[in-house]
Amino acid sequence: PCNERQSRKTNVRNHILIILLLGLLLVPAGGAAAQDYSGQWLGTITASLNRCENLGKAEPGDYKLTIVHKDGEILLMENVEQVPFRGVVNPRRPRNVHVQGAYNDDGGYVTQVIEIVFASAAEGEGQSVWNWSDGYHSCGGRFEFKLEKIR
Repeated sequence: PCNERQSRKTNVRNHILIILLLGLLLVPAGGAAAQDYSGQWLGTITASLNRCENLGKAEPGDYKLTIVHKDGEILLMENVEQVPFRGVVNPRRPRNVHVQGAYNDDGGYVTQVIEIVFASAAEGEGQSVWNWSDGYHSCGGRFEFKLEKIR
């Protein structure tokens, strides 16, 4: 009877240990559930390179943005131009966000890819690479920025 009781205790401990380990494996990387990045943000361009003479893209300074984050999808929109950039949030790396967009500008077409790393639900930083083309000519640039949630 004593060995039987000890064997049951060992089995219970093993089952509890297995349940705890499985629980830890199910927690997303980063240690917690993904943040909700929805809201109004202030983006400040900190560095910019523009190889398009007539295109005033990514001028240094501040820009207001709206971010809508629902489930694994994210939409980023600069408040003046209202051009949507769409992407997804990887559940394994919820602080790293990748969005892209395309729009008409100055007789051509701009494509842009943006990478953001959120330090928290209220701040982040990132970079963008963009290209403009009218079908015959093309040029592009890149910029770096910081984000701060304002509401």
